[in-house]
Amino acid sequence: MDEEPTNSRGTILLILLAVVAGVAIGLVGAGFRLGLDWADIHRANWIVSAKALGPAGWILPVIALAALAALARFLVRLAPLAAGSGVQHVEAVMRGEAERAPWLVVPIKFVGGLLAIGGGLALGREGPTVQMGATLGSELAARCRCSVGDLRDLQAALAGAGLAVAFNAPIGGALFVFEEVARSFRLQLTVLTLVATAVATAVARVLTGNSADFAVAKVTLVPWSALLACVVLGGILGIFGVLYNRVTILTIDSMARIAPKIPETRAALIGGIVGLIGGFVPGWVGGGDPLNQSVLDGQLPALTLLAVLAVRCFIGPLSYAAGTPGGLFAPLLLVGSAAGYLFALGASVPFADGLGVEPASLAVIGMAAFFTGVVRAPLTSVVLIAEMTNSPGLLIPLGVASASAAMVATMLKGPPIYDTLRSRMLHPNARR
Repeated sequence: MDEEPTNSRGTILLILLAVVAGVAIGLVGAGFRLGLDWADIHRANWIVSAKALGPAGWILPVIALAALAALARFLVRLAPLAAGSGVQHVEAVMRGEAERAPWLVVPIKFVGGLLAIGGGLALGREGPTVQMGATLGSELAARCRCSVGDLRDLQAALAGAGLAVAFNAPIGGALFVFEEVARSFRLQLTVLTLVATAVATAVARVLTGNSADFAVAKVTLVPWSALLACVVLGGILGIFGVLYNRVTILTIDSMARIAPKIPETRAALIGGIVGLIGGFVPGWVGGGDPLNQSVLDGQLPALTLLAVLAVRCFIGPLSYAAGTPGGLFAPLLLVGSAAGYLFALGASVPFADGLGVEPASLAVIGMAAFFTGVVRAPLTSVVLIAEMTNSPGLLIPLGVASASAAMVATMLKGPPIYDTLRSRMLHPNARR
Protein backbone atom coordinates (compact mmCIF):
# COMPACT_ATOMS: atom_id res chain seq x y z
CA MET A 1 0.00 0.00 0.00
CA ASP A 2 1.75 3.20 -1.19
CA GLU A 3 1.94 6.20 1.07
CA GLU A 4 0.14 9.37 0.04
CA PRO A 5 0.26 12.82 1.60
CA THR A 6 -2.09 13.28 4.51
CA ASN A 7 -4.69 16.05 4.78
CA SER A 8 -5.38 15.73 1.04
CA ARG A 9 -9.07 16.60 1.57
CA GLY A 10 -8.57 19.01 4.42
CA THR A 11 -8.88 18.72 8.16
CA ILE A 12 -12.45 19.99 8.24
CA LEU A 13 -13.65 17.17 5.99
CA LEU A 14 -11.86 14.59 8.11
CA ILE A 15 -13.42 15.99 11.29
CA LEU A 16 -16.87 15.80 9.70
CA LEU A 17 -16.20 12.20 8.69
CA ALA A 18 -15.06 11.44 12.26
CA VAL A 19 -18.33 12.87 13.56
CA VAL A 20 -20.46 10.84 11.14
CA ALA A 21 -18.54 7.62 11.78
CA GLY A 22 -18.57 8.35 15.52
CA VAL A 23 -22.36 8.54 15.50
CA ALA A 24 -22.48 5.27 13.56
CA ILE A 25 -20.23 3.29 15.91
CA GLY A 26 -21.97 4.85 18.89
CA LEU A 27 -25.27 3.41 17.69
CA VAL A 28 -23.81 0.09 16.56
CA GLY A 29 -21.68 -0.35 19.68
CA ALA A 30 -24.55 0.52 22.01
CA GLY A 31 -26.82 -1.95 20.23
CA PHE A 32 -24.15 -4.62 20.48
CA ARG A 33 -23.67 -3.99 24.18
CA LEU A 34 -27.40 -3.98 24.93
CA GLY A 35 -27.79 -7.26 23.04
CA LEU A 36 -25.03 -8.88 25.09
CA ASP A 37 -26.52 -7.56 28.35
CA TRP A 38 -29.86 -9.09 27.38
CA ALA A 39 -28.14 -12.38 26.53
CA ASP A 40 -26.32 -12.48 29.90
CA ILE A 41 -29.60 -12.29 31.79
CA HIS A 42 -31.63 -14.65 29.66
CA ARG A 43 -28.86 -17.21 29.17
CA ALA A 44 -28.49 -17.71 32.91
CA ASN A 45 -32.25 -17.92 33.42
CA TRP A 46 -32.63 -20.37 30.54
CA ILE A 47 -29.91 -22.67 31.90
CA VAL A 48 -31.61 -22.75 35.30
CA SER A 49 -34.94 -23.56 33.62
CA ALA A 50 -33.32 -26.26 31.49
CA LYS A 51 -31.80 -28.00 34.52
CA ALA A 52 -35.26 -28.21 36.05
CA LEU A 53 -36.19 -30.63 33.24
CA GLY A 54 -34.06 -33.34 34.81
CA PRO A 55 -31.06 -35.22 33.38
CA ALA A 56 -31.89 -34.21 29.80
CA GLY A 57 -31.80 -30.55 30.80
CA TRP A 58 -28.09 -30.74 31.58
CA ILE A 59 -27.26 -31.49 27.96
CA LEU A 60 -29.26 -28.59 26.52
CA PRO A 61 -26.65 -25.87 27.32
CA VAL A 62 -23.99 -28.03 25.67
CA ILE A 63 -26.03 -28.44 22.49
CA ALA A 64 -27.14 -24.81 22.43
CA LEU A 65 -23.70 -23.24 22.80
CA ALA A 66 -22.15 -25.76 20.41
CA ALA A 67 -24.71 -24.78 17.78
CA LEU A 68 -24.33 -21.04 18.40
CA ALA A 69 -20.53 -21.22 18.27
CA ALA A 70 -20.63 -23.25 15.06
CA LEU A 71 -23.05 -20.79 13.47
CA ALA A 72 -20.91 -17.82 14.51
CA ARG A 73 -17.85 -19.48 13.00
CA PHE A 74 -19.78 -20.28 9.81
CA LEU A 75 -20.63 -16.59 9.38
CA VAL A 76 -16.91 -15.82 9.46
CA ARG A 77 -16.60 -17.62 6.13
CA LEU A 78 -18.39 -14.62 4.59
CA ALA A 79 -15.78 -12.22 5.99
CA PRO A 80 -12.68 -14.05 7.29
CA LEU A 81 -11.25 -10.90 8.87
CA ALA A 82 -14.19 -10.92 11.30
CA ALA A 83 -12.65 -13.85 13.18
CA GLY A 84 -11.23 -13.27 16.64
CA SER A 85 -10.55 -9.84 18.09
CA GLY A 86 -9.72 -7.89 14.95
CA VAL A 87 -7.44 -5.48 16.82
CA GLN A 88 -4.39 -7.07 15.21
CA HIS A 89 -5.80 -6.36 11.75
CA VAL A 90 -6.57 -2.75 12.64
CA GLU A 91 -2.95 -2.35 13.78
CA ALA A 92 -1.66 -3.99 10.58
CA VAL A 93 -3.66 -1.57 8.43
CA MET A 94 -2.27 1.36 10.41
CA ARG A 95 1.27 0.14 9.73
CA GLY A 96 0.64 -0.40 6.02
CA GLU A 97 0.98 -4.16 6.40
CA ALA A 98 -2.57 -5.09 5.34
CA GLU A 99 -5.47 -3.77 3.31
CA ARG A 100 -8.50 -2.30 5.05
CA ALA A 101 -11.33 -4.62 6.05
CA PRO A 102 -14.41 -4.86 3.78
CA TRP A 103 -17.66 -3.35 5.02
CA LEU A 104 -19.15 -6.85 5.43
CA VAL A 105 -17.01 -7.25 8.56
CA VAL A 106 -19.42 -4.96 10.44
CA PRO A 107 -22.61 -7.08 10.20
CA ILE A 108 -20.68 -10.35 10.52
CA LYS A 109 -18.85 -9.10 13.59
CA PHE A 110 -22.10 -7.81 15.09
CA VAL A 111 -24.22 -10.92 14.52
CA GLY A 112 -21.40 -13.41 15.06
CA GLY A 113 -20.35 -11.68 18.27
CA LEU A 114 -23.88 -11.76 19.64
CA LEU A 115 -24.13 -15.47 18.88
CA ALA A 116 -20.74 -16.42 20.30
CA ILE A 117 -20.44 -14.14 23.34
CA GLY A 118 -24.16 -14.07 24.02
CA GLY A 119 -24.19 -17.85 23.82
CA GLY A 120 -21.53 -18.07 26.53
CA LEU A 121 -18.03 -18.11 25.03
CA ALA A 122 -15.59 -16.26 27.28
CA LEU A 123 -14.87 -13.44 24.85
CA GLY A 124 -15.04 -9.66 25.09
CA ARG A 125 -17.30 -7.15 23.38
CA GLU A 126 -14.49 -4.64 22.84
CA GLY A 127 -12.70 -6.51 20.02
CA PRO A 128 -15.80 -6.47 17.81
CA THR A 129 -16.58 -2.82 18.54
CA VAL A 130 -12.96 -1.79 17.87
CA GLN A 131 -12.95 -3.53 14.50
CA MET A 132 -16.46 -2.41 13.59
CA GLY A 133 -15.49 1.18 14.38
CA ALA A 134 -12.28 0.95 12.37
CA THR A 135 -14.14 -0.60 9.43
CA LEU A 136 -16.80 2.11 9.45
CA GLY A 137 -14.10 4.77 9.55
CA SER A 138 -12.04 3.29 6.72
CA GLU A 139 -15.13 2.61 4.57
CA LEU A 140 -16.32 6.20 4.91
CA ALA A 141 -12.83 7.52 4.15
CA ALA A 142 -12.55 5.29 1.08
CA ARG A 143 -15.94 6.37 -0.26
CA CYS A 144 -14.89 10.01 0.12
CA ARG A 145 -11.63 9.21 -1.70
CA CYS A 146 -9.38 10.24 1.15
CA SER A 147 -5.66 9.63 0.89
CA VAL A 148 -4.14 6.47 2.33
CA GLY A 149 -2.71 8.40 5.27
CA ASP A 150 -6.03 10.04 6.06
CA LEU A 151 -7.82 6.70 5.77
CA ARG A 152 -5.44 5.12 8.25
CA ASP A 153 -5.85 7.97 10.71
CA LEU A 154 -9.62 7.84 10.48
CA GLN A 155 -9.80 4.07 10.92
CA ALA A 156 -7.47 4.29 13.94
CA ALA A 157 -9.55 7.06 15.48
CA LEU A 158 -12.73 5.05 15.04
CA ALA A 159 -11.05 1.98 16.52
CA GLY A 160 -10.53 4.04 19.67
CA ALA A 161 -14.15 5.16 19.49
CA GLY A 162 -15.18 1.51 19.38
CA LEU A 163 -13.23 0.77 22.55
CA ALA A 164 -14.64 3.88 24.21
CA VAL A 165 -18.19 2.72 23.47
CA ALA A 166 -17.50 -0.82 24.66
CA PHE A 167 -16.27 0.32 28.08
CA ASN A 168 -17.84 3.80 28.38
CA ALA A 169 -14.29 5.13 28.62
CA PRO A 170 -13.57 7.88 26.07
CA ILE A 171 -10.12 8.85 27.35
CA GLY A 172 -9.03 5.23 27.63
CA GLY A 173 -10.27 4.65 24.09
CA ALA A 174 -8.25 7.61 22.82
CA LEU A 175 -5.08 6.51 24.61
CA PHE A 176 -5.52 3.04 23.13
CA VAL A 177 -5.12 4.61 19.68
CA PHE A 178 -1.92 6.47 20.55
CA GLU A 179 -0.26 3.76 22.64
CA GLU A 180 -1.35 0.55 20.92
CA VAL A 181 -2.92 1.03 17.49
CA ALA A 182 -0.85 3.85 15.97
CA ARG A 183 2.00 4.05 18.48
CA SER A 184 2.35 7.70 17.57
CA PHE A 185 0.99 11.03 18.76
CA ARG A 186 0.32 13.42 15.85
CA LEU A 187 -1.92 16.46 15.75
CA GLN A 188 -4.32 15.21 13.04
CA LEU A 189 -4.60 11.77 14.61
CA THR A 190 -5.15 13.32 18.04
CA VAL A 191 -7.92 15.64 16.84
CA LEU A 192 -9.72 12.93 14.90
CA THR A 193 -9.45 10.48 17.79
CA LEU A 194 -10.76 12.92 20.39
CA VAL A 195 -13.66 13.91 18.15
CA ALA A 196 -14.58 10.31 17.30
CA THR A 197 -14.37 9.00 20.88
CA ALA A 198 -16.33 11.95 22.29
CA VAL A 199 -19.12 11.70 19.71
CA ALA A 200 -19.35 7.91 19.86
CA THR A 201 -19.45 7.84 23.66
CA ALA A 202 -22.05 10.62 23.83
CA VAL A 203 -24.32 8.78 21.37
CA ALA A 204 -23.89 5.44 23.12
CA ARG A 205 -24.67 6.93 26.52
CA VAL A 206 -28.08 8.01 25.30
CA LEU A 207 -28.92 4.32 24.88
CA THR A 208 -26.82 2.61 27.56
CA GLY A 209 -26.63 5.23 30.30
CA ASN A 210 -23.75 7.17 31.80
CA SER A 211 -22.74 5.00 34.75
CA ALA A 212 -19.30 3.42 35.07
CA ASP A 213 -18.99 -0.19 33.94
CA PHE A 214 -18.31 -1.38 37.48
CA ALA A 215 -19.63 0.00 40.75
CA VAL A 216 -16.83 -0.24 43.30
CA ALA A 217 -18.08 1.00 46.64
CA LYS A 218 -15.17 -0.10 48.82
CA VAL A 219 -12.26 1.43 46.93
CA THR A 220 -9.99 3.36 49.29
CA LEU A 221 -6.91 5.46 48.73
CA VAL A 222 -3.74 3.40 48.90
CA PRO A 223 -1.22 4.91 51.35
CA TRP A 224 2.38 5.39 50.22
CA SER A 225 3.51 2.66 52.58
CA ALA A 226 1.35 0.14 50.70
CA LEU A 227 2.74 0.87 47.22
CA LEU A 228 5.17 -2.01 47.69
CA ALA A 229 2.15 -4.30 47.57
CA CYS A 230 1.25 -2.80 44.18
CA VAL A 231 4.77 -3.40 42.91
CA VAL A 232 4.62 -7.03 44.00
CA LEU A 233 1.13 -7.55 42.59
CA GLY A 234 2.16 -5.97 39.30
CA GLY A 235 5.24 -8.16 39.05
CA ILE A 236 3.23 -11.31 39.71
CA LEU A 237 0.64 -10.39 37.10
CA GLY A 238 3.39 -9.45 34.64
CA ILE A 239 4.65 -13.04 34.90
CA PHE A 240 1.08 -14.32 34.73
CA GLY A 241 0.42 -12.20 31.63
CA VAL A 242 3.37 -13.73 29.77
CA LEU A 243 2.17 -17.22 30.69
CA TYR A 244 -1.41 -16.39 29.68
CA ASN A 245 -0.24 -15.22 26.26
CA ARG A 246 1.72 -18.41 25.72
CA VAL A 247 -1.21 -20.54 26.79
CA THR A 248 -3.49 -18.62 24.41
CA ILE A 249 -1.22 -19.23 21.42
CA LEU A 250 -0.64 -22.86 22.42
CA THR A 251 -4.39 -23.40 22.71
CA ILE A 252 -5.04 -21.81 19.30
CA ASP A 253 -2.42 -24.06 17.70
CA SER A 254 -3.62 -27.18 19.48
CA MET A 255 -7.27 -26.65 18.59
CA ALA A 256 -6.37 -25.82 14.98
CA ARG A 257 -5.40 -29.46 14.51
CA ILE A 258 -8.99 -30.50 15.12
CA ALA A 259 -10.96 -30.65 11.85
CA PRO A 260 -8.71 -28.07 10.13
CA LYS A 261 -10.88 -28.05 7.00
CA ILE A 262 -14.15 -27.71 8.93
CA PRO A 263 -13.60 -24.97 11.53
CA GLU A 264 -17.27 -25.09 12.51
CA THR A 265 -16.64 -28.53 14.00
CA ARG A 266 -13.88 -27.12 16.16
CA ALA A 267 -16.05 -24.20 17.23
CA ALA A 268 -18.89 -26.58 18.11
CA LEU A 269 -16.57 -28.70 20.24
CA ILE A 270 -15.29 -25.65 22.10
CA GLY A 271 -18.81 -24.33 22.49
CA GLY A 272 -19.93 -27.66 23.91
CA ILE A 273 -17.13 -27.67 26.49
CA VAL A 274 -17.93 -24.14 27.60
CA GLY A 275 -21.64 -24.98 27.58
CA LEU A 276 -20.97 -27.92 29.89
CA ILE A 277 -19.23 -25.61 32.35
CA GLY A 278 -22.06 -23.12 32.00
CA GLY A 279 -24.54 -25.85 32.87
CA PHE A 280 -22.93 -26.16 36.30
CA VAL A 281 -22.12 -22.49 36.91
CA PRO A 282 -24.19 -20.33 34.52
CA GLY A 283 -22.68 -17.07 35.69
CA TRP A 284 -19.08 -18.13 35.01
CA VAL A 285 -19.31 -18.14 31.22
CA GLY A 286 -19.80 -15.32 28.72
CA GLY A 287 -17.99 -11.98 28.72
CA GLY A 288 -17.74 -11.99 32.51
CA ASP A 289 -18.90 -8.52 33.56
CA PRO A 290 -21.56 -9.69 36.07
CA LEU A 291 -19.08 -12.12 37.61
CA ASN A 292 -16.43 -9.41 37.78
CA GLN A 293 -18.89 -7.18 39.62
CA SER A 294 -19.41 -9.96 42.16
CA VAL A 295 -15.64 -10.16 42.68
CA LEU A 296 -15.37 -6.42 43.22
CA ASP A 297 -18.31 -6.52 45.64
CA GLY A 298 -16.50 -9.10 47.76
CA GLN A 299 -19.27 -11.67 47.34
CA LEU A 300 -16.99 -14.61 46.56
CA PRO A 301 -14.94 -16.48 49.18
CA ALA A 302 -11.30 -17.35 48.54
CA LEU A 303 -11.90 -20.92 47.31
CA THR A 304 -14.56 -19.73 44.88
CA LEU A 305 -12.21 -17.02 43.63
CA LEU A 306 -9.56 -19.66 43.01
CA ALA A 307 -12.04 -21.74 41.06
CA VAL A 308 -13.14 -18.71 39.03
CA LEU A 309 -9.52 -17.88 38.24
CA ALA A 310 -8.78 -21.45 37.12
CA VAL A 311 -11.93 -21.78 35.01
CA ARG A 312 -11.56 -18.43 33.29
CA CYS A 313 -7.87 -19.00 32.53
CA PHE A 314 -8.99 -22.22 30.84
CA ILE A 315 -12.06 -21.12 28.91
CA GLY A 316 -10.66 -17.71 27.90
CA PRO A 317 -7.92 -19.03 25.57
CA LEU A 318 -10.17 -21.95 24.61
CA SER A 319 -12.98 -19.64 23.54
CA TYR A 320 -10.63 -17.50 21.46
CA ALA A 321 -9.41 -20.63 19.67
CA ALA A 322 -12.94 -21.16 18.30
CA GLY A 323 -12.28 -18.46 15.69
CA THR A 324 -15.59 -16.70 16.21
CA PRO A 325 -15.87 -12.92 16.57
CA GLY A 326 -14.90 -11.84 20.06
CA GLY A 327 -12.22 -9.92 21.94
CA LEU A 328 -9.68 -10.50 24.69
CA PHE A 329 -9.99 -7.43 26.92
CA ALA A 330 -13.07 -8.12 29.04
CA PRO A 331 -12.04 -11.69 29.99
CA LEU A 332 -8.59 -10.34 30.98
CA LEU A 333 -10.17 -7.85 33.37
CA LEU A 334 -12.04 -10.59 35.22
CA VAL A 335 -8.88 -12.67 35.60
CA GLY A 336 -6.94 -9.65 36.88
CA SER A 337 -9.71 -8.71 39.28
CA ALA A 338 -9.90 -12.21 40.79
CA ALA A 339 -6.12 -12.41 41.06
CA GLY A 340 -5.91 -9.00 42.72
CA TYR A 341 -8.60 -9.86 45.25
CA LEU A 342 -6.90 -13.16 46.05
CA PHE A 343 -3.61 -11.33 46.49
CA ALA A 344 -5.31 -8.98 48.96
CA LEU A 345 -6.70 -11.90 50.94
CA GLY A 346 -3.37 -13.72 50.97
CA ALA A 347 -1.41 -10.63 51.96
CA SER A 348 -4.01 -9.29 54.37
CA VAL A 349 -1.66 -8.86 57.32
CA PRO A 350 1.38 -7.16 55.77
CA PHE A 351 -0.18 -5.45 52.77
CA ALA A 352 -3.93 -4.99 52.96
CA ASP A 353 -5.81 -4.81 56.26
CA GLY A 354 -2.75 -3.75 58.20
CA LEU A 355 -2.20 -0.80 55.85
CA GLY A 356 -5.83 0.15 55.41
CA VAL A 357 -6.26 -1.10 51.84
CA GLU A 358 -9.54 -2.72 50.89
CA PRO A 359 -9.34 -5.95 48.83
CA ALA A 360 -11.56 -4.29 46.21
CA SER A 361 -8.84 -1.70 45.64
CA LEU A 362 -6.28 -4.38 44.90
CA ALA A 363 -8.83 -6.11 42.66
CA VAL A 364 -9.12 -2.94 40.59
CA ILE A 365 -5.33 -2.61 40.52
CA GLY A 366 -5.09 -6.25 39.46
CA MET A 367 -7.30 -5.53 36.46
CA ALA A 368 -4.89 -2.89 35.17
CA ALA A 369 -1.76 -4.88 35.96
CA PHE A 370 -2.91 -8.03 34.19
CA PHE A 371 -4.14 -6.04 31.20
CA THR A 372 -0.66 -4.51 31.01
CA GLY A 373 1.06 -7.86 31.36
CA VAL A 374 -0.88 -9.25 28.41
CA VAL A 375 -1.28 -6.24 26.09
CA ARG A 376 1.71 -4.15 27.24
CA ALA A 377 -0.12 -0.84 27.11
CA PRO A 378 0.31 0.52 30.66
CA LEU A 379 -0.97 4.05 30.11
CA THR A 380 -4.13 2.78 28.42
CA SER A 381 -4.70 0.25 31.17
CA VAL A 382 -4.36 2.81 33.96
CA VAL A 383 -6.81 5.31 32.48
CA LEU A 384 -9.19 2.69 31.12
CA ILE A 385 -9.58 0.93 34.47
CA ALA A 386 -9.88 4.23 36.34
CA GLU A 387 -12.73 5.22 34.02
CA MET A 388 -14.42 1.82 34.10
CA THR A 389 -14.45 1.72 37.91
CA ASN A 390 -14.80 5.46 38.53
CA SER A 391 -11.68 5.26 40.70
CA PRO A 392 -9.49 8.30 39.93
CA GLY A 393 -8.12 8.10 43.46
CA LEU A 394 -6.28 4.92 42.50
CA LEU A 395 -4.32 6.43 39.61
CA ILE A 396 -0.99 6.31 41.45
CA PRO A 397 -1.18 2.65 42.55
CA LEU A 398 -2.65 1.72 39.18
CA GLY A 399 0.37 3.31 37.54
CA VAL A 400 2.84 1.66 39.91
CA ALA A 401 1.36 -1.81 39.40
CA SER A 402 1.09 -1.41 35.63
CA ALA A 403 4.69 -0.19 35.38
CA SER A 404 5.83 -3.19 37.41
CA ALA A 405 3.83 -5.59 35.22
CA ALA A 406 5.22 -4.06 32.03
CA MET A 407 8.79 -4.17 33.29
CA VAL A 408 8.61 -7.80 34.44
CA ALA A 409 6.85 -8.99 31.27
CA THR A 410 9.43 -7.20 29.12
CA MET A 411 12.33 -8.68 31.10
CA LEU A 412 10.85 -12.13 30.49
CA LYS A 413 10.87 -11.33 26.73
CA GLY A 414 7.19 -12.17 26.41
CA PRO A 415 5.78 -10.36 23.35
CA PRO A 416 2.48 -8.46 23.70
CA ILE A 417 -0.46 -10.56 22.59
CA TYR A 418 -1.48 -8.34 19.67
CA ASP A 419 2.06 -8.27 18.29
CA THR A 420 2.01 -12.05 18.27
CA LEU A 421 -1.44 -12.28 16.72
CA ARG A 422 -0.57 -9.70 14.07
CA SER A 423 2.62 -11.54 13.15
CA ARG A 424 0.73 -14.81 12.85
CA MET A 425 -1.93 -13.15 10.70
CA LEU A 426 0.65 -11.68 8.33
CA HIS A 427 2.92 -14.75 8.23
CA PRO A 428 0.66 -17.80 8.69
CA ASN A 429 3.24 -20.21 7.27
CA ALA A 430 5.81 -19.19 9.88
CA ARG A 431 3.75 -20.57 12.79
CA ARG A 432 5.17 -23.40 14.83
